Amino acid sequence: MTFSYKLSRRLARLGALLALLPLALLACEMARNRGTDPSPIDIAQLLISPTSVVVYTDQTVDFVVVGLASSGDTVATELSWSAASGTITSTSQSGGRKVGHYRAGRQAGQDRVIVRDSSGLADTADVTVTSVPVAWVEVSPSSGSVPAGQTLQLSAAVKDSAGAVLAGRLVTWASSNLAIATVSENGLVTGLLAGSAVITATSEGKSGTAEITVVTPPPPGTRTGWYAAPTGSSSGTGRSDSPWDLRTALSGGNGKVQPGDTVWVRGGTYNGSFTASLTGTSAAPIIVRAYPGERAIIDGNGSSNSTFVVDGSWAVYWGLEIMNSMTARFGDGLGLRPTGVYVRNAANVKLINLIVHDTGHGTYTEYAAQNIEIYGWIIFNGGHQNSTRSDGHGIYIKHDGAGGKVVRDNIIFNQFGFGIHGYTESSGALRNLVFEGNVLFNNGELSNDDNPNLQLGGNRVADNDLIADNMTYFSPGHGWWNFRIGYNSLLNGTAVVRNNYVVGGGEVVEVGYWQNLDWLGNTFVGDGNMVRANDPSAAGQEWGANTHYRDPAAVAWRFNGSWRTFDSWRQASGWGTTDQAMAGVPTATRVFVRPNLYEPGRATVVIYNWARSASVGVDLGGVVPVGHVYEIRNVQTIFGAPVASGTYTGGLVSFPMDGVAAQAPIGGSPNPPLRTGPDFDVFVVTSRAP
Repeated sequence: MTFSYKLSRRLARLGALLALLPLALLACEMARNRGTDPSPIDIAQLLISPTSVVVYTDQTVDFVVVGLASSGDTVATELSWSAASGTITSTSQSGGRKVGHYRAGRQAGQDRVIVRDSSGLADTADVTVTSVPVAWVEVSPSSGSVPAGQTLQLSAAVKDSAGAVLAGRLVTWASSNLAIATVSENGLVTGLLAGSAVITATSEGKSGTAEITVVTPPPPGTRTGWYAAPTGSSSGTGRSDSPWDLRTALSGGNGKVQPGDTVWVRGGTYNGSFTASLTGTSAAPIIVRAYPGERAIIDGNGSSNSTFVVDGSWAVYWGLEIMNSMTARFGDGLGLRPTGVYVRNAANVKLINLIVHDTGHGTYTEYAAQNIEIYGWIIFNGGHQNSTRSDGHGIYIKHDGAGGKVVRDNIIFNQFGFGIHGYTESSGALRNLVFEGNVLFNNGELSNDDNPNLQLGGNRVADNDLIADNMTYFSPGHGWWNFRIGYNSLLNGTAVVRNNYVVGGGEVVEVGYWQNLDWLGNTFVGDGNMVRANDPSAAGQEWGANTHYRDPAAVAWRFNGSWRTFDSWRQASGWGTTDQAMAGVPTATRVFVRPNLYEPGRATVVIYNWARSASVGVDLGGVVPVGHVYEIRNVQTIFGAPVASGTYTGGLVSFPMDGVAAQAPIGGSPNPPLRTGPDFDVFVVTSRAP
C-alpha cells in the first residue's frame, strides 16, 4: 500500500468523523439543558504519522499520534508503543498529540511501529531501515613497491560522508594485472613479475586504489639495504662490511637512511634503551627488520627507560626481540620493570612479528599516536608483583582523534597483568580500536591478582571499536574475568563484539554501559558465571547467534541486578533470542589456523582439544606449499626445538597435544606458569623452500 493511498484513505476517514461534529455538539447542549454533564468522550480512531518512513541504521525518527473522538475532537489518551527490531526510547506530549522517538536497530531490514491505546485501538507505521552509505574507501598505503616473490600488506578504511570509519563493512580486493601481482581477501599483495598493477578495494560500490610496482628482487643470498650490528659504530658506512651501531641506524644513519630503504639488524644482543625516529613516506616507508634467520635481541637491562621507544612516521619495525634480563620481580612502584615498546610520538607505523618478553608492559601506546598497527607479536612473562597489586599488561593501548590503532593476530600469555588492556584514566579515549584474531591465555596467573585476558573500557569513552575473532583461555579452576567490555558505569558509544571464542574464568563475560553494542556469533564456555550485564537498561544492545556452553538452568547470567537462568536472562533483557545455551563443554576439538599476513609460510595454530586427543591433525594446505620444509613450535617454548617438523606433502599434519613446560619468567613469579596441554595449546608454524 503506497503512502499516497494511505494518506487519502485517512483524509476520507477524518472527513467522515468531522461530519459527525454537529451531532456531537447538539448532544452536549441537550445534556447541559437537562442539568447533567456529557458522558466521557470515547476515542474512535488513532492516527500515526508518518505511516511510512526510511531511516538509517542506529538513527532516530519521530512519530506523531493523534487520538480522535467520533466528534472529530482531539482526545488525550495513554498509549503503548512497540517495534519489531527498533526501540521507542521515549515519548513526549504536545497539546493533544503524542510523539514517539523511534531508534532503528543496527541491522538493515523492514520494521513496523505499532501504537495502541487502553481500549485496543491501534495504528501502524512501516519503517525501512537501511545502512549508512559508504562514501569512499581509503587504501593505505596509496602506492608502494614490492619485490617479486614477496608481499606487501594494504589496509582499507571504509568511511561515510563525514569521514567517520564504518566498522564491519565487507571489503573486496582486486588486482588490475594478475600476472604482475595478486591480492588476497585481506589485502595482502604478492608480487609475481616486474611491472605495475593497480590494487582496488571496494565496499558497497565505492572503491579506493593503490598503485603497486613489482621490482626484480636482489640475487639470492644478498640483502639490499643498510646494516646495524652489535659490533657496529656510529662512524661506519652502514654497509654489510661496516655496519652502524643500532642507535645510529635508528636515528637515520647520519642522514643516509631515506624513504623506501631497509635497515637490516644483524643477530646478537643490543644492550640498553633505544629510540627509533625514522620517517619515511606513505609511498616509501622505511623498514627496520631482523636479518632473516638471525635473532636480533634488544635487552633493556641496566636502563630505567622503556627499552624501545617509537617516534617518527611511515616506518615498519619487523622481527625484533625486545626483552629485559633484569631479575627484579617483587617490589613496590609501577616502574619496577620498564615497558618493552613505548609508542610515543608516532604516526603511520607498523610493528610486525616482534617477540617481547620479561619486560614490564609489552607495549604502551600513547593515545595521540595515530594509525598504528601491532601485528603478529608474541608477548609473555611481563610484569611484576608488589604489595598491593600486580602490573605488566601485554598490550596497554588507548586512542583518540583521527586514525586508529589495529591490534591483530598477536599471542599474549602469562603476563602478570592483563593480556590486552584497552584503558585510559584521565587523558585520551578508546576510539577507533580494532582487536582482531588475537590469542590470549592465562594472563594474570603468574601474579597474585585476578586479571582479565581482555578489557576494553576505562574512565574515558570507548567508541567505534571492533573486537572480532579473538581466542581466549583460562586453565580449569583459574582466572576470574576473561572478557570485560566496558568499565564501571561510564556510558560508552558503539562497539561490535563478533565471532570471539572465550573459554574459562570464574566470570566469562562482563558487560558495561554502551549506547550501542552488538554481540554476534560468539562462543562462551565456562562453569561459573557466564555473563554479567551491569547496565540495568537493555536499550542499545543486540545479542544474536551466540553459543553459551553452560547448563541453561544454572543461575549464571546477570541482568538488572539479579542473577538468572538463561531463559530468564533472555526474557528480562530481551537479548539473545537467537542465542543458545547447552550444558557441558564442546565435544568436538576446535582448531583455528591464522596465516601470517606478512610472512608467507607462517601461521598461528590454536587448538582447543575438547576430545583430549594425544595429537590433532591440522590441514596446513593454506599455509605451507607442498614440498616446503616446515617447523612447528609450541609458543610457550618459542626459542626451543620444534615439537614437529618435516617436508609437507599435503593434507593433515599431526600436532602433539601432551603440552610443554612453559618458559619461566626471569627473576621468578608468585605462581609458576601453568601447563595448558593436553586441553589447549598454541603453535607457530614456519616454513621455507628446501
